[in-house]
Amino acid sequence: MAINIVVAGGNYAGLNAVRHLYSTLIASAKAPKVNITLVDRRDGFLHYIGITRGITEPHFGQKLWVPYTNVPWLQHPQITIKQATVQGVHPQHIELASGEQLRFSHLIVALGQSRFAPIGASSPTKHDFEQQLHAAFAQIKQAHRIAVVGAGAVGIEMAADIKSDFPDKSVTLVHSRELPLPGPFSDELRHKVVDILQNQLQIDLVLGQRVVAQDPPSEDMAYSWDKQATTPPEQVSSMVSAAAAAADNISLALSGASGQHKMQSDCVLRCLGTLNQHHLLHLPDQVVSKAGIRVLDTLQIDDPAYSHIYACGDICARNAVKLAGVAMYDAYVAATNIARSIMGAPDELMHSPQFPPKILLLMGKQHFAMEADRRVWSDDETRPFVLDDMGLQRCIEALSLHQEPAAYSPFDPPPAF
Repeated sequence: MAINIVVAGGNYAGLNAVRHLYSTLIASAKAPKVNITLVDRRDGFLHYIGITRGITEPHFGQKLWVPYTNVPWLQHPQITIKQATVQGVHPQHIELASGEQLRFSHLIVALGQSRFAPIGASSPTKHDFEQQLHAAFAQIKQAHRIAVVGAGAVGIEMAADIKSDFPDKSVTLVHSRELPLPGPFSDELRHKVVDILQNQLQIDLVLGQRVVAQDPPSEDMAYSWDKQATTPPEQVSSMVSAAAAAADNISLALSGASGQHKMQSDCVLRCLGTLNQHHLLHLPDQVVSKAGIRVLDTLQIDDPAYSHIYACGDICARNAVKLAGVAMYDAYVAATNIARSIMGAPDELMHSPQFPPKILLLMGKQHFAMEADRRVWSDDETRPFVLDDMGLQRCIEALSLHQEPAAYSPFDPPPAF
């Protein structure tokens, strides 16, 4: 029987899974013949780490997209790239929005998480992506007063990139908690971020205040993930400008411990976290929740009846902080374990560790803050990790987008991480 491996979702996790399946099962002469299908709604890799700067600098943003047609090894006859939207994941097949069904012997679910536009990119092609960036850039450029709602990592970097590229604009960052950056991080890091944003970048911080109303509203404010699941969040805008809405200004109603008040803005970007695509997973309730897919350390779904299905990246209900590097490593583990199973060693599977939380915040081109190993790193320690291209070239090299991946055995020792 043909061995058909399907990878649902691309980017850091899905594309790296295909890269390692290629190295172990196609480039290696010892492996049996397999067919690999990558299903992705985009026609290329998108370096999401650089998205906020791509919005404020479209000339940089256009570099973030690498079309699959530019990757030579993806043109191998045993690899199929199917540009399509996954509509459902079932125990033996995935269903596409077109109604087509793809059956598999092994599946890797790498669907990630969704964000509203413009942070979330609905663009199917690089050309469409560039148009999306220019549209968001034009709204920011035209505005004088800009409000960013939500001071998670993306909101922090969005506000910082706007202020860095448009220092004469008034930029306000609004957050419902008393300090920015939710998650398993120290208050020392949060206070450092506040100092950079407020005192060095001159961004106005409104902390401990929740936006309870916005007039005119943005599309995402009326969005229901459960009721509108056929419309991906990436196709729903979280951005509104007074000019685009033909309004004099945008009114935000805020509420917090100090009471209620209003603020006015010319442009609002809402950066309020991610949405999980759990509704696409037609699998047992005990392994699927709003937190994602429960997996074993082998990255197999946590149910012995579904040991042929793996999941990696942001869709997994593990690792409190979602990082591209962790997604890529987990993809390597999932691909390696599939290769080992196919080559007759299903009891010799790798285990992926639970990585401790860490984060590197890039606040414009001159400011940054990092916490790792349960401590805040000094600027001198952090600076070697701060790259002008926001890690694009490193990801291109790690994913072998410009060179042929080397063949290796799935039983070789794992790489350092």
